[in-house]
Amino acid sequence: MLQLTALPAGRLRRALTEPLLPVAALALLAVAAAALDATVLCWAAVGALAGFALSGSV
Repeated sequence: MLQLTALPAGRLRRALTEPLLPVAALALLAVAAAALDATVLCWAAVGALAGFALSGSV
């Protein structure tokens, strides 16, 4: 059984809330959707990036 108490709370919290991975994935999705002319998906990805940025998580 995995125990999450092995790491200090600060390191665990920082690892779980690192915004780099979701931002990179959304940016890649937006670029890929734009390349495929998937307009709705592209704008959805851009909107998700804007919402993520405005939420104060970045």
